[in-house]
This record gives sequence, C-alpha cells and structure tokens, in this order.
Amino acid sequence: MARSNNVSFAVLLFLGIMLIASPILAIENEDESAEVEYIDNENLASSPESSMEILPGFLKNCANTISKPTGDKVFDYIFGDEKSLDYDTCSEVTGSGKECNDALVKYVAEGPLFKANYNFYLKRGDDLYNICLAVFVD
Repeated sequence: MARSNNVSFAVLLFLGIMLIASPILAIENEDESAEVEYIDNENLASSPESSMEILPGFLKNCANTISKPTGDKVFDYIFGDEKSLDYDTCSEVTGSGKECNDALVKYVAEGPLFKANYNFYLKRGDDLYNICLAVFVD
C-alpha cells in the first residue's frame, strides 16, 4: 500500500513538473536570430501583478537558474507536502532572486490545478524564500 502511494506521488510530481516546464520550455523568440538578453534587477522595471504579464524570456531565464532536483524539491515544498529544506535548495532559490521565485510560483499557482488556493501558494512561496534567506543564507 505504501509503495503504491509512493509511485502515485512520484507520477503526480512528475506530471506537475511537466505542467510547469512544458509551457516555459515551449516559449521561443519570434526572431530566433536575435540573442536573448538576460533580464536582471537593473533592466526589470517592476514586478508584474500577474504572471500572464511577465515576459516569456524572463520566465525562461528564471526556470533555467534552478536545477531539476531543486525544482522538484521547491515544487513539492510549495505545492505538495514537503516540510524540510536544505542548504543546496535554498542556495539555488535565493540565487535566482525574489522576482524569479515569485514569478514561477505565480505562474504555477494560476494554473487550473492550483488556482483555487492561489493565495495560499503565494504565501507558501514567500515563506520558502524567507526561510531560505533567514536560515541558510544569512
């Protein structure tokens, strides 16, 4: 029974990650010959209110700053039942920046599977970032 639950959870986690990654990875430049400029705090005027307003390149850059194992842990912490964090995960999360963390959480939370608890997930994403800053980085 426990083995069945673990397999089911792994399948759901994989599907959730694919739900996140597929639209981000499918985004392409209109002009593929143009080089994508990295977006950082200096050339990002302000954080958008909705992830639908976020530049596709910004989301893609954010997703590329997080490794798959860290992405899995973060997803499970925010949208699943993971209760613990580690130094490596927090290093990547804080290294990507608050704007990236917020944008990626908003993007997933606005999806059909999580929209009903949107504010809960946004708070959970903030909690993760703040815990990482306070405990693992400072």
